[in-house]
Amino acid sequence: MKGIESTVMHSARPRPEIEPCPACGRDTDALRARRVVLLDDGMRYLCGPECQEAFRRGARDHEAQRVPARPTSMPQQVREATRPRFVLQQREDTRVGETAAHRAVFAPVRVPVPWSGIVAAVAGLALAVFAKVALLAFASLACTVAAAVAALHYGRDARRDVGLLAWAAGPAGAILAGIAGTIAFYEVGRTGALAGAAVAAGAMVARSWLDSRARRPVADVVQAAHRGLTGNARVPASGEGPLRYEEIPADEVRTGDEVFVVEGEILTVDGVVLGGEAEVLLHPTAQTPSRRRIGDPVLGGSRVTDGALRVLASRVAGDRALSRVGRFGEVRGPRAARVAQLADRVTAVGGIGALVAAILGLALTGDPGVAGQLSAAAAVLLAAPLLAARRGTESPFVAAASSAGARGIFYSDARSLEDAGRVGVAVLCSTGTVTEGRPEVTTFEPIGDASLDGMLRLVAGAETGAEKHPIALAIDRYVRARGLTAAPVRRITHHAGRGLTALTSSGEVLIVGNRQLLLDEGVSVAVADAEAARAEARGQTALFVGHGGRVRAVISLQDPLRVGARAAVQRLFDQSIEVIILSGDHRATVEAIAKPLDVTNVKAELVPAEQREAVRRLRGSGGLVATVGLGGYNDAPLDVADVPIILGHAGLPEGGRGVAIASDDVRDAAASLWIARAARAEAWRGLLLAVGAGGVLVTGAALGWVGPWLAALVAVGVDAIALPAGGRLLRRIELRLPAR
Repeated sequence: MKGIESTVMHSARPRPEIEPCPACGRDTDALRARRVVLLDDGMRYLCGPECQEAFRRGARDHEAQRVPARPTSMPQQVREATRPRFVLQQREDTRVGETAAHRAVFAPVRVPVPWSGIVAAVAGLALAVFAKVALLAFASLACTVAAAVAALHYGRDARRDVGLLAWAAGPAGAILAGIAGTIAFYEVGRTGALAGAAVAAGAMVARSWLDSRARRPVADVVQAAHRGLTGNARVPASGEGPLRYEEIPADEVRTGDEVFVVEGEILTVDGVVLGGEAEVLLHPTAQTPSRRRIGDPVLGGSRVTDGALRVLASRVAGDRALSRVGRFGEVRGPRAARVAQLADRVTAVGGIGALVAAILGLALTGDPGVAGQLSAAAAVLLAAPLLAARRGTESPFVAAASSAGARGIFYSDARSLEDAGRVGVAVLCSTGTVTEGRPEVTTFEPIGDASLDGMLRLVAGAETGAEKHPIALAIDRYVRARGLTAAPVRRITHHAGRGLTALTSSGEVLIVGNRQLLLDEGVSVAVADAEAARAEARGQTALFVGHGGRVRAVISLQDPLRVGARAAVQRLFDQSIEVIILSGDHRATVEAIAKPLDVTNVKAELVPAEQREAVRRLRGSGGLVATVGLGGYNDAPLDVADVPIILGHAGLPEGGRGVAIASDDVRDAAASLWIARAARAEAWRGLLLAVGAGGVLVTGAALGWVGPWLAALVAVGVDAIALPAGGRLLRRIELRLPAR
C-alpha cells in the first residue's frame, strides 16, 4: 500500500472534514460514513443504518450543529454536483447476466441482408441460363461482377482484420470465373460456366453475410461490457469550503484520482477502496453483494447496492479489466495467443499461396483452352477459406474473455487465456480456497497445571503482531468472547508457515505454532500429541503453546469447507486435470479436508518456501501447472506457477499475470480453466478445419477437379462451421456456467 499512500499524500485535492451525524450527533468522517443521504443543499453523512432510518423518519436533532457551506467561487455546476439530480444514473442495461449477454447468445441474430448482392447473383444466374446471344452473356457477367463487388463492400470491415488478400480473394475468383464463362460462351457456346460464376458470386455474398452474422453476438457482449464503464465519475472538486464533488466523463479520470461512488451507482474505474464501506456487486452478472472495505479491490462495472466508497483509481480508460476484453483477438505482440498468431501467418501465407496456386492452376489443369485455365485459377481463389481460418481462431478468445469478464474472471492477456486452457495440474492452496479462510477456535485445552485464562491472554498478546492473519483473527475473537484482554509480550518473531515466538513480561519464551516449531525450539510435544492428533483427525488445525520450556496448551481451530469446493473440484476432474491440495497444516488435517473432495494427492506441512519448490517441481514434470490461492497470502506458490489464479485479486493496481478473480469463490477459479480450455479447443478446431478442408479443396481446384461453383459452395460450407465459433462458445458458457 506504500504506492497508494504516496499517491494520496501528494494529491492536491481537499481533504474531508469531520461533521456531526445529523441523527445522533456523533462525529463522522465524510468519506468513511457508512450511510450517505443526498439533499438539495448537499450530503448528510450518517454513522450507520439505524441513524439513516431515524433521519428519514425526521430525527434531525443535531442538524443545527452542521457547519453550513461557505460561499465559494466555484462554478454553479460544480457546487450542484452533489444534488440528487446529479446522482449518476443507474443503467440497467449494463447488467449482463440476463440482459445483454443472454440476448446476444439466445435471441435471434438480425443483421442487414445484402439484398443488392443477392439480386445481382440471381439475375446473373437467370441470364446465364437463358443466354443465347452475346448480349445476355455480357449482362450475366455484369451481374456476376456486381454481386462480387457487393460482397466486397458488405465485408469491408474484414479487410482491416484479415488483410487484403483474404478479403478480396473470393470475390476476385468469382469475377475471374465470370470472365472464363464468357470466354467459354464465345468459344463453344456453353452457358454452364457463366451460371457457375453467378453461383460463386452469390456464395461470396453469403460468406460476407455469414461473417457479419457470426461476429454480432460476440460484439454485443463486448459492447455490453463497455457500456457499464461509460458515463460520468464523481471526483473531489477543487476550491475552498467543505469538500464537494463534481462529475467528469469517466474517460477523463486519471490513475491516482479519487472517485466517489454511492448506493445505486456503477463504478467506472478499477481501483482500491480508500475510504468508506459498502455492499458491492463485484461484476456485471453478480447476484450476491460482497462487503468492500479499505484496501479491498473493486472493478469498473461493479455496482454499489448499499453504502458509499472512496476509490483510488488504479486502471482507467482502456486499461480497465472490462475494457481489455475486446483486444483478446489481436494476433500480434508477445502476449497474443499462439494459435491466433499461427492463424495470422496461415492467412498471410495462404493468401500468397492461393495466388501461386491460381497461377499453377493455369498450367496444371487438364482442361485445354484459356477458359479452362482461368476457371481453374478462379476455383483456387474461391476455395481458399482464409477468412474462416482467421475468424474461427480469434473470435473464441474474444468471446471467452468477454463472457468470463462479465462473471468476474479476468485473464491478463490472450496468452494467459491460452495457457489456462493447457493446464494439466491444478494446485489448490487450502486456506481460503477450499476452506472458508475464516477459522474459529473450537477448543483451547490447557496441559497440566496451566491456567486457561493466563495462556489465552499470552497467546492473544503474541498474535497481535499478525492481526490480519486468519489464525490471529480467530484467536482474537475467541479471547474477546471470553471477556479477556491480551497480556503484554515483546520481541515477537514470526516463523513463516510455522508460528511465532515471543518473550513474556517475566522473560520466559512463549511459542505458538506447529509441532516442528516447538521441536526446533527444543520443546517436546509428546505430552500433547494425542490431543492434537484427535483434532487433526477431525480436519482441524492444531497449534501448540509452549511456555517455560514445556507444552502448556493445544489450540484446535476449525476452518469449514467452502461452499462450492466440491463442485469446483469435480469440474476440474471433468477436464482431466489432476488436483493437488497444498497446505502448511499437518498431513492428517489436510487429508481430512481432502477426503470429502475426493482428492487423494496432498502436499502438507510445507512452509511457503517449500510450497514454492513443490510447485516448481510439478512444473518440471511436464504440462502446465495452475495454482489457485489468495493474493497476499499464497504468494510463494502463486509466483512460480505457469498459470496463477488469484482469488479476490481483480482490480488491484499491479497487472500481474495469469487469472485474477473478483470473488474468493473457488468455483470461479475452476470455471476460468473450463472457459479457457473450451476457447482453445474451439480456436484449434476452426483453424484445423479451415487449413485441412481448404488444403484439399485448393489442391483439387488447381488440378481442375473442382469447378468454381463447387469450390465456392464447399468453402462457404466450411465458413458456416468455422465463423460462428465465438457465438457457439458464448452459448456453451451461458448454458454450463450460470451467473451467481
